[in-house]
Amino acid sequence: MRRRRHAALACAGLLWLAAAGADEINEGELHFLSNPPAEPPHHHTRHILITHDSLRTGWVTSKQCHHNLDRVRAMEIVFGAGRVRNLRVLRADNIGRTWIEGDSVQMENIGANAVICLISENRALDYNPVLKTYTLASGPFMRRFLDGYFPIRVSLAIDYPTDALTLKELNPPELRLYATTPPGHVRIDTLFEGRLTVEAQLAPHGDDSGRRLPPLPFPDPLP
Repeated sequence: MRRRRHAALACAGLLWLAAAGADEINEGELHFLSNPPAEPPHHHTRHILITHDSLRTGWVTSKQCHHNLDRVRAMEIVFGAGRVRNLRVLRADNIGRTWIEGDSVQMENIGANAVICLISENRALDYNPVLKTYTLASGPFMRRFLDGYFPIRVSLAIDYPTDALTLKELNPPELRLYATTPPGHVRIDTLFEGRLTVEAQLAPHGDDSGRRLPPLPFPDPLP
């Protein structure tokens, strides 16, 4: 199917928008890729820190970088309204202009090998009083042109206090093939097409339903 396309890339609850040309695109659902594409895909790294205070407030600290950005005239990163604070740009390489506008980061004149890094606090940790568990949701991660989904690599690190929490579940289950979960840490490195939302369910100490997942080899450390 050939159509005029408007590029969108969503990463960890963020939305990227940029003008793009016309090209053939394929529609498709989420699937994990075993082989990388010929050209290096967009690479999103994110580090989330859960502290003892996060258990009370729901706010976590997030640092993220985006590499191999598309060369476009304008792009924006949009956060959910009321779910971000203390948003700052730490690094912007080969980007003509960047600025904070409300709950978003705006960019103009993205060049070759562009990189942008941000730090923020995000309200991303929810407590379920019935299950007596915390859920940290990250996503959806995706690189989308209309209904077509293109490869994106996501490297996600989550750190949490081991004296307060135990990892109970990591979803979707397929992520277990791309993750390690030593106590206090979750490390995910995966390449995929489609939409991916990562959910880590954490149980407070004293909850016997919490179980420690066995670690798996992690191929590459986060940059």
